[in-house]
This record gives sequence, C-alpha cells and structure tokens, in this order.
Amino acid sequence: MNNKNSHKIYILDAILFIVFGMIIWGGLMIWKQDIVLNKLIEKHESKYTKFSTIDEILEREYYDEELLKKSAGDMVEWALVWYVWAIGDPHTVYLKEENNTELENELKNEAGFAWIWAVIEKQESDVIISDVLKNSPAARAWLLPLDRIYMVEDQTLEDLTATEVVQLIRWEKWTEVNLFIEREWKNWEEPMRFWVPIVRDDVNIPSVTSEVFEKDWKNLLYLEISIISEKTTSLILEEVRDAIQSVKKIDWIILDLRGNTWWYLEEAVKLLGHFFPKSTPLVKSKYKAYEDSEYISKWMWELWNYPIVILVDQLTASAGEIIALKFQEEWKTIIWMQTFGKWSIQAVEDFKDGSSLKYTVWKWYSPNNVNIDKEWITPDIEVERDYEKYKEDWTDNQLEAAKEELLKEIK
Repeated sequence: MNNKNSHKIYILDAILFIVFGMIIWGGLMIWKQDIVLNKLIEKHESKYTKFSTIDEILEREYYDEELLKKSAGDMVEWALVWYVWAIGDPHTVYLKEENNTELENELKNEAGFAWIWAVIEKQESDVIISDVLKNSPAARAWLLPLDRIYMVEDQTLEDLTATEVVQLIRWEKWTEVNLFIEREWKNWEEPMRFWVPIVRDDVNIPSVTSEVFEKDWKNLLYLEISIISEKTTSLILEEVRDAIQSVKKIDWIILDLRGNTWWYLEEAVKLLGHFFPKSTPLVKSKYKAYEDSEYISKWMWELWNYPIVILVDQLTASAGEIIALKFQEEWKTIIWMQTFGKWSIQAVEDFKDGSSLKYTVWKWYSPNNVNIDKEWITPDIEVERDYEKYKEDWTDNQLEAAKEELLKEIK
C-alpha cells in the first residue's frame, strides 16, 4: 500500500474514532439527563402524591358533586395559602385576591396617609400590622409590626377584606377608635391581648429633624431620623452644617432611629459613609439565586471623630438596624432597647387573578457576618421607655440618659 493511501486510511480511522466517541459521549449525556429528569419527576410525584390521591378520592367518591365543583377553586387557593404559611416565615405569604391588601396603594396618596398611619395586611382571617410610621397616632399608641387586630370597636374582622378594615378604622380627624390587639413578642409564653384607644390625626412626618442642646458647656446635636428616604443623608448634612454655623462647634451627636421601620438600603449605606473611612465594609447581602453583594463606604467621613450614641427601640428595623449594628460593632456604641430584628427583604410576585406571593429573597449580614433576622440587636445599656412620664410632661427619659452617657465619655 502506498503512503498516500495509508494516510487516507489513518485519517478515516481518526474520523470514525471521533464520531463513535461523540456518539458514546452523547449517549452518556442523554443517559445522565434521563437519570436527573427521572429523579426530578420522582421527587415531584412523591411530594404531591398524597395531594393527588385525596383529589382522586374526592373526584371519584365524594357525594355532593356540585358542591365539589363549586369549591374547586377555593380548595386550590387555600391549599396555596397554607402551603406557603407552613414555611414558618411571617414575611413569606400567599395572598388570595380578596385578601391582597389595598392599603399600601392608598398610602401613596394624601387621603391614605390620614388617621392612624399603620400599614396592614390580611392573612387568612387575621389582620396583621406590617408597618407603623414614626410619630404617628399608631406609634404613640405603641402598636407594633406583626400585631394582630381582632376587633375595631365591636366589629370582628375575620370576614372583612383589608379595604373594609381600613374603612372601619378611618374617620374624621380627632375622633377616637378602639382596636383589640393580640401581640406575640420575644420570649413571652402567652400572647398579650388588650384594647388600644387611638386618636385619628393627619400627620406630616419630615425625614430628619434636629435640635442643639447645651450641657456643661458642651453642644450636643440631636438628629432624629423618622424615615430613611433617598434624601435623608443630604438632609442630615444640612442639619449638621446649620448647627455648626449656629453654635460654632458641635461636641457630640445623638442619632435617633427609634420607630424607624421604613428602609432604603442605598441611603443607609450612604449615610454610614459619612461616619466611616472610605472602603470600610458596611453590610453584606446574601442570596440563594444570585451572587452575594458587599456594600462599602464610598463617601467622605467628616463625622468620624464625633462621640455618638444611637437610640433604637423595638420598632427600629431594616435599614435602621443596619446603621445601629455597624456602629455597635465598630465603636461599641451605646444602644437603648432591643430592636425589631428584621434583616430580610421580600419580593412580590403578582398573578393575573389578583393574588400575589410575597417571599424572602435575601438577608443582610454585618461585616462580622452577623444576621439578626428574627433576632434583635442587644443593647449595650438598656433603658426602658417611661411612657407615663412622657405623657405627664413630654420628658424623654431615653434621650436624657443618652445625654448623661455622652457627658461621661467626654469627661
């Protein structure tokens, strides 16, 4: 055989080898895919076997066929409600169309923000408070997120929609409404049940307010943050500049985050950037479906050298807790009262039939890898709020205690 023909045979053998190899490799891949697919099908079928069996039994043997057909849609909807509820995450819920809250949409306009300033959701037969705005009638009555409203005056609520509950609560300004509340909190063995009278009011809440106190020849700048919005940092810097221009020198700062349940993560990070050097890790977010993220300080840190105390309470949540815990981990800053303990973020999937799924998609962690979701920030020094004293003469005993502690640090 000549060399030319032998080269052709070698090339043909090589091609045949590659083709057969690809066929074998492809067969192995298909075999592996079949195994994976069969496992998925098996897992899916085993997960819902009992559900399918019950459905088949009812279809085959349940006597009242018309009633079964009429209830078929509700059966699926209630199955979804309880299916999601069984996860055990109070922030992950399936809301049927009739129970899907409309109050948050109303809160976007002026009329919706009147009266008690609390955001509610209807979950099953329960009316749940999901948010309480700072300095609102609801906050002054000491309502908390996750409180359940069982009655408005003498009206029970289990058969009402969220919109109907809102209509019961809303009325003319300066009128009083009585709510029957159930509260499960921290380590209490039994839930508390009590009536709460609330005076309806229109409230305009600024994001940041400030005041300068003079004590022992020292100037204290008190900064109260009601809502962490996209303008909060610029407003705080403006208040700091105005205070320095007014009294020439600021010796210490109190940052009041009590009642701050509203969050804006980017603004919390931006605000912390003015207290910590550039590139300082501030907070991390961890996901299941996406890559984790780390947020660092990018802005000037002109407020770094000020002695500072952070005021927090059981309504301080989300972005407010991010700010407080960063200060505590870095400076061992004094914290007053335990916080709410919500370091998770929810997404909402809306369905065409008007129902929705609200579910937890990520959680926040401090630079020291601490997550306080369903826990809370433990205070360095705990000072219970004296509400009776506050009602008598508007004395804020927590604020007064913070002043004393800052004075000790300076001395």
